[in-house]
Amino acid sequence: MDKDLITGSLIDIVSWVVEIAILLWFFSDFHNKAKKQDSAPSRLAGMFPLAFLLLIYMTPLNAAVSVFSFENLIIQILRMLLHLFPVMCWLVINKECAPKVAAYLSAIFTAIYLTAQNLRMIMMTYGTVTPPNETTGMGYIVGLLLVAASELILAAVTKSMLKPERIDTIDRQRSVMMVLVLFLMVYFKWILTAVRELNLGGNRTAMISFSLVTSIGIYLVVLLYDYSRLLLKEKEEAEHDMTVLQYEIRSAKREMQAAGDIRRLYHDVKNHLLAIQSMAGSEGEINDYLNELLPKFEGYETQVKTGNQTVDAILSEKIQISYSDRIRFNICLDLTGLKNIRPVDFVTIFGNAADNAIEALKNTKVVDEDRYVFIKSSAFANNVVIRFQNRFAGKIEMRGGAPVTTKKDAEMHGLGISSIRNAVSRYGGTVSVKADNDSKLFTLTVMLPTGEQITREEE
Repeated sequence: MDKDLITGSLIDIVSWVVEIAILLWFFSDFHNKAKKQDSAPSRLAGMFPLAFLLLIYMTPLNAAVSVFSFENLIIQILRMLLHLFPVMCWLVINKECAPKVAAYLSAIFTAIYLTAQNLRMIMMTYGTVTPPNETTGMGYIVGLLLVAASELILAAVTKSMLKPERIDTIDRQRSVMMVLVLFLMVYFKWILTAVRELNLGGNRTAMISFSLVTSIGIYLVVLLYDYSRLLLKEKEEAEHDMTVLQYEIRSAKREMQAAGDIRRLYHDVKNHLLAIQSMAGSEGEINDYLNELLPKFEGYETQVKTGNQTVDAILSEKIQISYSDRIRFNICLDLTGLKNIRPVDFVTIFGNAADNAIEALKNTKVVDEDRYVFIKSSAFANNVVIRFQNRFAGKIEMRGGAPVTTKKDAEMHGLGISSIRNAVSRYGGTVSVKADNDSKLFTLTVMLPTGEQITREEE
């Protein structure tokens, strides 16, 4: 077998491997949260579509004899599609993208590839690197390295600005624009191929400059267009979050004020009823009626002092609404060290944790003496550890660190765990869940760092 042929084939395979490596890195942050963890054989099988990219490197750059022919243009279009479709299939299979999103993302990566290849064509035209049919010299290898470096730089710029993992919907306008961009890039590649093969004299530099500037310019227009859409989307999300936060703060303030007024009112009414009872004596219908009425006021005068007004209001409300179900709270909290936590996140953590515990204790199989919600805090290495505990009936199955509902009347702990995890993760904290089916004790532990030095993900 011809030595040059073997050398050329090996270099083509290496170029294909480099292309795969850049592709995997470009989409490394793209994860489908609903997708289950695949096994190694499944991931390997999902890579199969990318094997077809090798055909691009194993076929000539321009296969037609007449470089300005329609046949050669068709060949360049087919080479572009041969790059686009394997990447699209890989995104659909491995990343579980919607077909339209996968097509758009693969078109972006193909545009990066075409831009790098157009740069290579210009280098070959001016003799900077060796043409592809001469695979024995260092010039050819240098050309491949320059193309790989160009593609990597373009991919890095695109990834930092465009953030492919944020693209989840594609409208008709973006689809049409990307199709036009790809075909224009192929057209300019066709021109550059012809310019390299033909002797055009003084027109060569003009045609190369026009093709290069236009090709790169079109790509930059697409990049900046998508980048502006991403900034607009982030701005809308930030405005929405700010609106929700302001609403939550106003709502929490109103609830705290109302809760304080109600507690004072019930406290005063209870004192008046006690005075009436003492005047009525120990016998008679009035005394019997008051003995029945007074216990109804016990849950409303409970005051919670944790060092955080939002949490005080939340827990006071939970105590009141759960009193009729004979559910008691045992609270020992000191949250003064958590000044960095937003009120909306306190609502998420304590609201969901308390609701889950109350829901579990409403089960008629839980006896009265076990109907307690324990909420305790402790300090540990610049962290505040908050522990929520309650009894439950039945059996809780754990999967992936969260409870799984297995019966119609099973515990409802799993409903708010994910929301709690999301809120705690913003501050670099941790959440652990434990369900002891022997002792029927459910424990939710939240650890939050203290101090103002924490950098939240949302900021």
